[in-house]
Amino acid sequence: MDRQSMGQIAKRFRIPKGTVQNILERYRDAGTVEPKPQNAGRKSVFSKQALKALERDVEKHPDATLEELRQRSRVQASLVTFHNALKKLGFHRKKKRYVRTSNDERI
Repeated sequence: MDRQSMGQIAKRFRIPKGTVQNILERYRDAGTVEPKPQNAGRKSVFSKQALKALERDVEKHPDATLEELRQRSRVQASLVTFHNALKKLGFHRKKKRYVRTSNDERI
C-alpha cells in the first residue's frame, strides 16, 4: 500500500488536514472510520408511564395548575419541566384550562 502523508491525503480528497487526522485517530482507536453515535441529549425525567399518567391527570383535571399536577405526580421536577411535558403531549393553557392543540401542532 502506498504510504501518503496526511497533507497528501487531505489534498487528494480536498478536505482539511485536521479532518484526515481525526479519521486516522478514529480508525486507530476504534478500528473503524464510522463516526461515533451522537449523544441523544439529556434524558427526560418523565418515563413513558409518567407521561401517560400526567396525560390522564390533565384530562381528568383540565383546570389544574402546574403546581397541582406536580404534587399529584411522583416526578420530582420543576414547573417549567411540567409545562414542557404538557406541551410535548399536545396540551396548552386556554382560559385557565388545559386543552389539546390540533394534531398538526402536536409533536
